[in-house]
Amino acid sequence: MSNKHINQLFEALTPKTEQKEKMFQNILVQSQNETKRQRGFTPVKRLRFAVLSAVLMVCVTTTAFAAVYMGLDETFLNFLHPVNNEQAHYLSNGAYVLDKQVANKNGTLTIKQVIGDSNLTYVLMDFTAPEGTVLDADRYRFGDTTISSALGGYSIGYHVLDDGNPNDNKIRLVMNIQTEKSLAGQTLHFTFKDLQAADPGPRGLFNETVIPGSWETDLKLDFKEYSTLYQIDQNITMFGHRAVLKTISVSPISIALQIESSSSREIFESAGGLKKIGENESLDNFPITINYKDGTSETTRIFTGSTSANHLTGQILTIKKFKSVINDKEIASIVFFDKEIPINN
Repeated sequence: MSNKHINQLFEALTPKTEQKEKMFQNILVQSQNETKRQRGFTPVKRLRFAVLSAVLMVCVTTTAFAAVYMGLDETFLNFLHPVNNEQAHYLSNGAYVLDKQVANKNGTLTIKQVIGDSNLTYVLMDFTAPEGTVLDADRYRFGDTTISSALGGYSIGYHVLDDGNPNDNKIRLVMNIQTEKSLAGQTLHFTFKDLQAADPGPRGLFNETVIPGSWETDLKLDFKEYSTLYQIDQNITMFGHRAVLKTISVSPISIALQIESSSSREIFESAGGLKKIGENESLDNFPITINYKDGTSETTRIFTGSTSANHLTGQILTIKKFKSVINDKEIASIVFFDKEIPINN
């Protein structure tokens, strides 16, 4: 989606003139009713005060409405790369604005926005180092990121976004959190320690801490979950072993499959470790094929998500995330091993 389309989206999200007039009239009536109960104002002054109050409240309400409930940062939208305006609108409606700052002498971390589905959460954040520091590496991360909660297992990764100025003291990051359950509506305590830069090149390791320190905060992740859950409960065969595909959770940002098998350990042993095929690229041992209604398809050949198992309970969870969002409303079916599952949108 081009910058022109994104600008058109923001214009579309702004309340229409009729909506503003209706909001104005409702607030005006309420303000006039309130002033009748007040003393010390002449009728003219009361009306003038009511009108000014109403105008101010319309401006504030309109701004808050657009910014909090229908606002996705333009850089965030470019990272997600929605397929059309309708999907961009849908993604924007699910976003939650945080704008929370945590600062110490070594820098300021600003948590800006959050979106997510049943198993994947994206958090947009800015980090500002002290003046005179240049943050110009291709890849950054916090060396230790912890979440204090009863989440169970989770994995965290970071992606650096283009903020328009690669040679200043600021960077913009997207943190992805992959979890067994949705984080929507939860308030969690986050600790970010030691900003690290990767060595040059796509294979560069994170050996250097460029900004030491710790940043802690509580975050309310009150985003609207994107996922649609499909109950499947169908038998499948994985590497010659019996299993049951329990559910498939589908959203524009990820697809998650829950599997149960008494042979989960044998399935993982048969799958083997990740097979490297290039710089920072490995084959997906549990791929899915997405068939679209227009006859096209795509397969998760490259491993970009996470796969975990609890061998005591026999539960397997595999999460597929994508470099750009997918058009989940146009999915016709999903193929996993020997089973094709129709998806009824």
